[in-house]
Formats: sequence, structure tokens, C-alpha cells
Amino acid sequence: MKRSARVCALMATGSLLAAGVIAAGAAAASAGTTFASCSAQGDYAVCDAAGTANSPVTITVTVTSSPDQPVFVSWDTTCSEGLSAGGSSGSFTAQTPVSRTISHPYSKPDSCIVSAGAQLQNGGNSIHMSLSYSQTAAPKPVSREIKGYAGRCVDDNGNSAALRTKIQIWQCTNGAAQQWSFSGGELKHGSMCANAKGTGRSGSPVILWRCTGSGNETWTHKTDGEYILRATGLCLDDPAYSTKNGTQLAVYICKDSSNQRWSLP
Repeated sequence: MKRSARVCALMATGSLLAAGVIAAGAAAASAGTTFASCSAQGDYAVCDAAGTANSPVTITVTVTSSPDQPVFVSWDTTCSEGLSAGGSSGSFTAQTPVSRTISHPYSKPDSCIVSAGAQLQNGGNSIHMSLSYSQTAAPKPVSREIKGYAGRCVDDNGNSAALRTKIQIWQCTNGAAQQWSFSGGELKHGSMCANAKGTGRSGSPVILWRCTGSGNETWTHKTDGEYILRATGLCLDDPAYSTKNGTQLAVYICKDSSNQRWSLP
């Protein structure tokens, strides 16, 4: 089954939610527990789940498969807070097992209707997905250095919080400008994100930008060390294998080369 079929299934789920119908597999939510889940079997299996989370602070999607392999996940949320209502949506591709936080538009909404779908990318035997929520904030991600080619570190120029600040390599000092976290596919420095400027095409410089969950600042980290940009499938790159302090990072075609291998923070 191809991805287009999975998207159609998710759209159908969303239509049921809009009409006030909870899809099969959803369960009444309670604090700190799973509120919806699904399982499926077969090559390129598709799994769709939906449910309602009451007063969630964080909403999490977790996917496992047999065997472990890449999985495409997308979600939609519709939340209410008092008389206000708003929604969010997103997607990512990652290696199973994977657990990611789903964004929603309020810090603590009264409730959120959530629909999510997952599809195996390399055949496989089975897939399982669950949606859960917490009414307490998740722990703050740990911030550490990200090391790359020749032991150089990813560095926020001047430890700035200004938009468009260049993200560069620098000798590792463990200083404040080199503290990063990786959460929800975003490379974060404080409350800002590493962003491939513009549409994230090959050669685009990497800059600091506010975190929006957009495809040009959402990454998948592979076991070989590559950070792959969701929007274009390009890799975080130290241009020309530079070891010069201040060289701005960019995104380029993935080559499995040493200047595209980076540690997790």
C-alpha cells in the first residue's frame, strides 16, 4: 500500500472527528495513559488511530514495528481552550521504535481531538502506534555539544538569540553557544532552532530561527550520524570539510561522508 492510501485513510479519520465520531481503537483518556492505539500487519502496513485528550500539556505518539525500520507518521490536532479553538498538524519519518511529542496550539487546552497515522516504509510484518498524554510538562531536554568533522562543534555565533544568526563550526569549548538539544526532530539552542534558510535547497546556509516545526528545521538523525532535513532530504554539512572557526553550516546532498556525521547532543 502506498503513502497516498495512508493519507486518504487519515483524511477519512479526520472527517469522522469533525462530525464528533471517535474512530475505532480510541479509548477514554485518563492522566498519564494511552488514549488511542492501533495495530496493523502486512507489507507497508498502515495504522490509524484517533481519540480525545483532556487538559493535555504534552501529547506523544509512539510507534513500534517488526522488524525495526523507517516509518512515516503524520498527525492532526484540534484543541479548545475556553471559547477559543485551534489546530496543528505535522509529519516526520524516523526509525522505529520512535516516540515524538505532537505539537498543539495551547499551553494547556481544555481538550484536544487527535488523529494520527503511520505507515511502514520498507515492507515489514507489523506496526503498532499509540497516542498518550500527560498533564504535567515533559522534562526539559538535555543540552550538550554536537561534535562533527575533526572534532569541531556546532556553534551559535556569539551565543545570539537573534533571527538569522549563522550556525557555524568552532573548536569545542563546552560553552553556552555550543549547547544544543534534539527534541521532536528540532535542533534547539535555547528556545530557537537550527533552520535551513528559505526552502532548504542544496547549499542553503543554516541559521537560527524561531521554532515552528516546519520542514526546513525538522531533522531525522540516522545511526551513521547524518542529520537529514525533512523538507528536502538533504544533510547537515560542514562545507568542504572545513576546520576553520566560523565556517557556516549548510545542507547538501547526503554522501555518507565524514563532514556530514554529527553526534547527538
